[in-house]
Amino acid sequence: MVCHIKIAIAGAGISGFAALGYLVEAFRTMPSVKITLYLLQPPREIQTENLTAPQRERLAYLKSIGIDPSQLFGGGQVYHPAAPSLFTFNGNSTARGFNFASQRYDNTDYFEWIQENRGLLAQLYPDFAPENNQQRHPDHTLDDIQGTTPRGAYGLYLHDRFLALKAHLPKHIALQIIPEALQAFSQQEQTVTLTTTARKLTADYFVQATGHRFAELRSEWTGRVFKAYPCDRYGQPLPKQITVVGAGPAGIETALHALHNLNVEQVTLISRHAQSRLPQVEPTESYVCQWFTREKMQFQPTAANAKVLLQKELKACYQACNLPYPGWDSLLQIEDYSIFLEKYLETTNQSPNHPFAHLVRPVMSFYGQVKDLLSVVEQIGVLQLINQVKPLFATQSRPCAELMLAALKTKRLRLIAGEFLPDQATPTVLLAEGTQIHPDCIILATGFVSPILSFCPQPSGTRC
Repeated sequence: MVCHIKIAIAGAGISGFAALGYLVEAFRTMPSVKITLYLLQPPREIQTENLTAPQRERLAYLKSIGIDPSQLFGGGQVYHPAAPSLFTFNGNSTARGFNFASQRYDNTDYFEWIQENRGLLAQLYPDFAPENNQQRHPDHTLDDIQGTTPRGAYGLYLHDRFLALKAHLPKHIALQIIPEALQAFSQQEQTVTLTTTARKLTADYFVQATGHRFAELRSEWTGRVFKAYPCDRYGQPLPKQITVVGAGPAGIETALHALHNLNVEQVTLISRHAQSRLPQVEPTESYVCQWFTREKMQFQPTAANAKVLLQKELKACYQACNLPYPGWDSLLQIEDYSIFLEKYLETTNQSPNHPFAHLVRPVMSFYGQVKDLLSVVEQIGVLQLINQVKPLFATQSRPCAELMLAALKTKRLRLIAGEFLPDQATPTVLLAEGTQIHPDCIILATGFVSPILSFCPQPSGTRC
């Protein structure tokens, strides 16, 4: 008897593509097992009236060469070619290779694809500079493997890798694209039932890879509150002054896009502590953590100990980098963020061996490494610690950081402490001093809230 396994994947962004690729790899050498993979992703409806002229020209050119922008897989909304070219993909921040067909996952694969497609990308992104009339940054280049490229270029790369994977599927693996959105799913015994906009289907396993769940937009907010992605859902005409909630990479890119492309005169950027994310640089010298390690946590698995270890590690790393250690309180209580950002950029220009560059990966991965050692209460404490220091370590691209600093200095960009209140009928931001403001236009770049966990039933035994 031939075993038949059906697996459904909702979402055709990076997570969905990765799940698809790894499943194909896992079953490639099992010809006795018949595999059906369902990939659920509705067509991408693009509102071209809200795009800049270069964005519209980019999409039109793709259609002229036979690429339908509504049918791209792998990059989702975040890495779609409709995104402004100022929305960048920082090569330093992640491994870029994602080639399941060739079984290559090194960070040179994307660079090689860029070189092979320079003609196409030159048409889509002339000179790989930001949009017309936008400040050009020298780090927007194709020639440096550690450089920064437009985010949409990475989306095209992922789509190309998806097509290669699809073309090289073994005979016992079938891939069915379902161009519909997931509405709901339920489990009964070992079967998952998925409801889309037009049908119901059943699967043995289900992977939900629909990305971040941004705060839901209330009907009362129509015309005043927008989501950061997709970026074609907001655009001209925006008021001269807007508020962007969230100062991570998405918030910074949205703010700069509004200032440079959408005739916005001033952006107020809201974050919890009036801080943004520092750009990551790739250190040229190795550094091994002495204190902030799983081994040290095993002796005392508490959040308080994690904080002590991190303080010791920062001090040791500053010393190893020949920099004066400003102290824990000084790092977290930044009075003027623009001055702090300027000093950081100057220091990392002189040497990429900055403590934040060395510690970004150990800090951001620490919770996952020690979670099993901790009680539920201590897990929460460690997460709070990581969130407290995240602005020092989580990344945006260096070009965006430098453009942000320029906007801060000209007072076109303000960075203030506050929090968006999602339960209010009137769009409301609560400021640090306790007062409330009600901006006329808000763009939410707040990351995910109330995440839906991926779901996969566990069989009690073999199902074949």
